[in-house]
Amino acid sequence: MSWQDRDYSSEDNPMRGYGRPGGDWQGIRPSFDNPFTWSLFLGRVFGIDVRLHVFFLLHVVIAMLRAAFPAEGSVAVNLEIMATAMAILFGIVVLHEFGHCIACRYSGGSANEILMWPLGGLAFTRPPHTWVAHMITVVGGPLVNVVICIVAGVTLGLLTGAWLGVALPNPLVLSPPLEVAHSRILIALYLVNYLSLILLLFNLLPIFPLDGGRIVQSALWPRLGYVRSMRIAIRTGFVGAVVLGVFGAVIANYLLVGIAIFGGITCWLTHKQLAFTEEAMGHENDEYALSLAYGENESESVTEPAKPTREDRRAEKIAKLEQEEADEVDRILKKIGEWGMDSLTRKEKQLLTRATERKRQQK
Repeated sequence: MSWQDRDYSSEDNPMRGYGRPGGDWQGIRPSFDNPFTWSLFLGRVFGIDVRLHVFFLLHVVIAMLRAAFPAEGSVAVNLEIMATAMAILFGIVVLHEFGHCIACRYSGGSANEILMWPLGGLAFTRPPHTWVAHMITVVGGPLVNVVICIVAGVTLGLLTGAWLGVALPNPLVLSPPLEVAHSRILIALYLVNYLSLILLLFNLLPIFPLDGGRIVQSALWPRLGYVRSMRIAIRTGFVGAVVLGVFGAVIANYLLVGIAIFGGITCWLTHKQLAFTEEAMGHENDEYALSLAYGENESESVTEPAKPTREDRRAEKIAKLEQEEADEVDRILKKIGEWGMDSLTRKEKQLLTRATERKRQQK
C-alpha cells in the first residue's frame, strides 16, 4: 500500500492540513471505513512523515493499566518494567519501519510515510513494479529486527552466561528472568531482545498489511503475475485474520483481536482497490493495468531512435498528453481506493468516466 505524491494544499484533497509540520488532527478527516486515518502526525525525518496510530496509544494504555492493576491469577508485571518496555517498543517500531524505507530507496523506489502501530507498523513505500524490488522492500523491516535480536541476544548471553530463556527469550513470557532481574541495564537489554523477537514473529504472519502477507505475494509474483499473486495473498490474509481473531478471543487477548480486525479491514480495502482498478480500466488479469497503478510506463526500445519528423513530434505530443491523463487516472484510482468515490471532485469523476469509456471502446 502506497500513498505517494500528494498535494496537501489542494482544496479537494482529503488529507489537506495533514502530513506537514503544523498539520492538525481535524485536517486528517478520519473515516470509519479507512483505519489508516486513525492516527496522529508526529513529525518528518529525512523527508518521511511519521504518524502514530491510535492502536499504539490504546496498546500502551492497556499495557500500563494491566501492570498497575493485574487481573487475579495473572502474572504481575512491574509498572516500571512495563513503562520501559513501551518506550523500547516505540523505538524498535521506528527502526523497523525505517528499515523498510531504506530498503525501498535502495531498490530504486521512494518512501515518504510511516504509520506506527504496536506490532511492526506500516511503511508507505513505492518500490519499482518488480517482484525483486517489492521483496527487498518488505524484507528490509524484519532484517532490522533480526540484527537487533542477534546483537542484543549475543550480548546478553555473554554477560549472563544464560542462552536459552535469556539470549533466546520465551516469547510467551514478558517478565525478565532472574538472570537479568538484578540490573536495570540487563533488564532493558532483555526487553530490547524480547520485543524485537515478538515484532519479528508477528510481522511474519501471512496477513495484510503485515510483512508476512507481502512476502507471500512477492514470492508468488514471478510465477503467477502481480494480479493473481495479490489475490492469493489477500485471501490468505483473510484466513489468517480470522484464525488470529479466534485465537485472540479464546485466550482473551484483545490486542490480537484488534490486530485481526485491522488486518481483515486492510485486506478488504486492498481487494476493493484491485477490483476497481480492473473494472474501471477494462483490464482483467493484465499486468499493464497494475503497472498504471504504480505510475510506470517502461519502454522496451533499445535501439537509437532516428531523428524525429514532424509526424513523430506530433505523435510524441499526443503520447505525452495520454500519459498525463493516465497518470491523473492513476491518482484518482488510488484516491478512490483510500477514500471512496465520495472523495472525488466533479472534474475527477468526469475524467474517470471518459477514460473508462475510452478503454471499453478499445476492447
